[in-house]
Parts: sequence; structure tokens; C-alpha cells
Amino acid sequence: MAMISKIRSKAGLLIGIVGFSLLAFILGDLLSHNRDLFSSNDSSVGVISGNKIDVRDFEDQVQLSVNNYKLNNNTETVDQNTMDQLREQTWNQLVNNEIMGKQFAKLGLNVSPDELFDMVKGKNPHPQIKQAFTDPKTGEFSTANVINFLKNMDNDKTGRTRAQWNVFEKAIMEERLQQKYNDLVKQGLFVSSVEAKEDFISKNRFASVKFVFLPYSTVVDSTIKVSDADLKAVYNANLKRYKQEASRGIEYVTFEVTPSQVDLKAAKESINKTVEEFRATTNDSLFVAQNSDAPFDANFKKRGSFSPNIDSVMFNSAIGTLVGPYEENNGFKIAKLVAVKMLPDSVNARHILLKVADATAKDAVMKTADSLKAAIKSGSNFAVLSTLFSTDEGSKIKGGDLGWFGPGMMVPEFNDACFNGNKGDVTIVQTQFGIHIIEIVNQSGMSKQIQVAIVDRKIEASSKTYQMVYAKANEFANKNNKAAAFDKAVKDQNLSKLLDNNILENAKQVGGLENSRELVRWAFKAEVGDVSKAFEFGNKFTVAKLTLAKQKGFSTLEEVKDQVAFEARRDKKAEQFIEKFNKAGKSNLASIATSVGQPEQSAEQVNFAATQLGAGGMEPAVVGAIMTMKPNTISPPIKGMNGVFVVSVNSFTDAVMPKDIKETRQQVVQQLQQRASYEVNNALREKANINDRRGKFY
Repeated sequence: MAMISKIRSKAGLLIGIVGFSLLAFILGDLLSHNRDLFSSNDSSVGVISGNKIDVRDFEDQVQLSVNNYKLNNNTETVDQNTMDQLREQTWNQLVNNEIMGKQFAKLGLNVSPDELFDMVKGKNPHPQIKQAFTDPKTGEFSTANVINFLKNMDNDKTGRTRAQWNVFEKAIMEERLQQKYNDLVKQGLFVSSVEAKEDFISKNRFASVKFVFLPYSTVVDSTIKVSDADLKAVYNANLKRYKQEASRGIEYVTFEVTPSQVDLKAAKESINKTVEEFRATTNDSLFVAQNSDAPFDANFKKRGSFSPNIDSVMFNSAIGTLVGPYEENNGFKIAKLVAVKMLPDSVNARHILLKVADATAKDAVMKTADSLKAAIKSGSNFAVLSTLFSTDEGSKIKGGDLGWFGPGMMVPEFNDACFNGNKGDVTIVQTQFGIHIIEIVNQSGMSKQIQVAIVDRKIEASSKTYQMVYAKANEFANKNNKAAAFDKAVKDQNLSKLLDNNILENAKQVGGLENSRELVRWAFKAEVGDVSKAFEFGNKFTVAKLTLAKQKGFSTLEEVKDQVAFEARRDKKAEQFIEKFNKAGKSNLASIATSVGQPEQSAEQVNFAATQLGAGGMEPAVVGAIMTMKPNTISPPIKGMNGVFVVSVNSFTDAVMPKDIKETRQQVVQQLQQRASYEVNNALREKANINDRRGKFY
């Protein structure tokens, strides 16, 4: 069963690494509360390569994912954040299966039974198999252990081990398929000797240049007039730049729920009633647990570690002294001095960690710990024993040494053993990590430290306060349900208006509003100018106005008008500068500089691969032109990113070609191979024309 636990723990890790796990979320009560979603004309959750993914099929995959997640993590619940992450992973898995599955089938790629056997039980086991079935004491991998595990996994009558193994096996097969596909792509890449030489030259040929530069910034934008025809021409010429995902923009106001004076008074009256009971109790930790909004802190702390409200008082008082109630951090508190000790400020310790596989193994592990402790007490070398027996990989290579640490840096049980013990003590402690044999090597800085019990009563808004704020927000939404009214009310009431102009359809929240997915869904259903109802997110009620609705595809000219206008003005400036340079003639660079009123500048080590032109900045087009010029010639005006340039090349330092271009070819091939998988995946995804419609349902 220990091996079963091991492979169980590794299965989840492998699936996450190779990206083929079926992880998902539990779709709450969608089926019971949102049945109308399934009765709509189009129940697809997305379209991939023309194939619709029906929401029911997606739900089937989700349920499989949920079961697998629970098995791997030994849990029956999934929190909201994890569910959101798993939902995304499940969708990506479906996309990957749809896209890559077609590629595998087209190429006839598969994993044969013999190949799978070799990955599991053969001479070339998968790395995760080797890790799971390697003896930690000897470091030896055992095929016999794998076979024994497979023979006995059905002894788990719950069926969990078999189910997890099936998922594990499926994952390593899919990983192998992906690896084969990637290898085919990589091996299909070829770089000729000519290409390799050109690449070498581009990186190793340098120019020394002089240039005159007319920056676009020397002309004020407002002096450049652009017509609608100019804007349309620039827009059409650069349409690919304006590709966009569907998004929405909103303006919104929040009505925060904060405790009222009535709530403040109630909290104060409540804690005042607690003072005498706290003073009289003999079990301070239990009293805090039952009466405080914060847990009991059992740590001893030195002077300066507590709030100024109690620090100096407590260190000069007798045990049992009470301070408070006092107001601090949005709450009322009562502090009681519980104990005083002389303790070290820091400890240097070493340990041997013995992991406990399960409850049945605890007694056996404890006997081992007792034996190791006795051996240490008898003079055995602690460092050697740690190297042999400890499962803490980080410290065992240092003989178990943990170095110096302060109070509270270790888990409570470990911390108490180190700070309450004495130098030279060897003790056995059990923590969440296992059983530790601890030796206190040294202690420093003995000082007076105290333990303080604190009853913390938060000042919280009452249900009545919540209702009042909700009523205010709801009234605002109802009275100002048109765009103009919304704007006027915000101004008249001097409300702080927030905005978010790039909300994507699958976004989980807006701005700093917690769990605000419902607002995102509203934004994608509303029309521009619509005003929302009052949404409740955390301790805030939010009312929003839809200001912008961008559809997937290409931005309209109106949506990117400012950007297009900037580019159109830059083109107009370039035309002016080119004309100005042309009038200056081409006699020499110094006279051109005088004519246009700009200094002559120089740049060394100009290189095609770097595209940097000295003080002129990044100028790929200009650098590209330079590398084609002849020395001691003056270029025509060149339109760049930051201005217009006229350039003269002083000289070139040519690349010294290697005797054998083979190494250069290999380097270029490797560079291409490193990008191949990423680029191919992106190309396949783009070709698949993925239409993600999950926002309709979730």
C-alpha cells in the first residue's frame, strides 16, 4: 500500500507537468438553477475547427475531471479559485485534444502496446515511473516493484488505485504522442550553408556611421492636420495591428458597507461584558478560542514585538494583568499577561526527519526515532545518521543542520522544542511533516519573553447596516438607470467613479471587486449605455454603466482613432522631413546638418541583429538600410520609428567567417527548434479558429 500511495501522489504531479490532465470544476447548481441555458437554440460551449462542443459533453468531461481531482488530492471539496483554474485547464485540454488529435491521426502517430510496456516495465521506464519506484535508501529502481504494484493494485477495493493508474497511463501515452509530433517538426527543420553564413554575417558585421536625425517630436502634433481620408488610408494599411478579442468597458461606483456608530457602540458594549470573565478564567487559551475573532497565539515574544498599546505595560506587570478594552485594527481588544520566561532570541539546531506514510506506520517509525536518539546519546555522529536516515533532502546534505532561526519560523511543535529546551538537548517531536529527532546545537541572546492572550472583537457592520447600504445602492441603480442620469447622479453626489476598459469575456473579476464574475457576464449581455442593478461583491455594492463593447475581430476605425491619428500625423511629419532633407541636397553630411538645423551624430558597432542606432534609438528599418550601403556614400532620407534619418557609412568591419560553417548551422537549427513547438502550436490554434463561448454559461 505504501507504493500505491507513492504512485497516487506522483500521478497528479505528472498530469500537471505534461498538460494532459482532466482537471475541472464542479459547476455548482447549474443544472438545477439554470436549466434554461440548456434549452436555448445553441447549447455549444465553444467551437474548435468548426466542431461545436456541446455544454452537456463539456459537463461530462468536467465530472470526470472532478472525480480525478478528488482522487489525486484526497479531498471531497474544491474551493472557488481552484475550480476556476481547473475549468480553464479543462477547456485547454479539450482544445488541445481537438487540434492535436487531428494532427496525430493525420500522421498515423500512436503508442503501441510494446512501447507502453517499455515505458512502464521495460528498459526505458518513464521518469515518473522511475521516481515512484526507486528505493530512497539505495537509490535503485526496481522493475519488480512496478510489476508487483500492478498485480496488487486491484486489492484496493475502492477502485481508486486502478482509476488513478488509468489516468496516469493515459497521460504518459499522450505525452509520448506530443513528443513524437514535436520531434517530427524539429527534425523537419533545415538550414542551408548559405542561410547559416547570412545569419553569422548579420550578427558579426558592424558599421561605423554618421547621421543627421530629424525627430518627430520637434513638430507639435496640433500643427499637423489629418483628414478622414488620411485616417482611413492608415487604418487600411495597418489593419492587422488592430486585431482584438471581444471586450467590454464599464464605469462603476461602489457603496461600501462599513460599521456605523451604532455597530461601534454595540461592539464596545459586547467586549466590556467580557472583561471580568476573562480576568477570572483559569484557561486563557480556551477562553480566547471561545470568545475571540482571532485565534490564541501561544508564542512567547520579546519586548517590542507587541502593539504599543500593551508592550511596555505587559513587560512591567505581574502575571494575570489585564489591559483594555482598547481599540486597534478595526476592533476592540483585551490583553492578559499569561506567562513570563527567559528564552533565547535565536536557536541553531539540526534534525533527522522520518516521514510517516500512514497511521499504521507511526509506531514503527517512532521505534526507529528512539533508536536513533539512543545512538546519538551514546556518541554516534549526528551528521552521518542524518545523511543516512533523514528524508529532509534540503538539510541532510548538511548533516541535518538548519542554521540559526528565530521564534515562530518553524512549525509550533518544532519551535517549542527548540526554544523551551537547552543547548545540547536531543528530543523527539512529531509535526505535520513527520517525526523529528532534534539536537539543539546552540542558543543565543537570552531575554525576558512573555505570552499574552488577546481577546479580539472585530467591529463589524450589522445586518441593519448592510440593509441600509443596499437600499442606498439599489435606489441609486433604480433612479439612474439611464446613462445620462447615471453620470449626473455621480457628479451631484460627488461619488468616486472607477473604470475598466478591457474586460475579457472569461474574466473572473473586475478591478478590485472580489468574485465579480456576475458583473462580467452582465457586461457581455448589456448594450452600451445600459446601467446595471446593484451587485453585491464582498462588502461592496456596485452599480455599473456599460461604456464600450468591442467585438472579436478587428477594431473599428472609431475605436482606434487616436492610435491611427498618431500614425497618420507621424506619416505627415515624415513627408515634411523628407522634403526638407531633399532640399538640403547631398553634398556632404555637415552641410545637410546645418541646412536642417540638427547636429551631425555618430554611432559605432551598428549591427543588423541589434537594430540600435546610437542616440537615435531602436531603428530596424534604418539599420537595415545601412547594412546595404557602400562606405562614404550618403543615403536618401530614411523614414524611421522615431524620425527621419540621412546616413553616411564611414566603414564596415566585416565578419570573419569560421573555417567550418557546420557549428553555425547547428546553432541556427537549435534556435529554430527551440521555437518550433511554440510557433506550431500557435499556428494550429489560429487555424482552428477557436470560438470560446464559455462566458454564456459560467
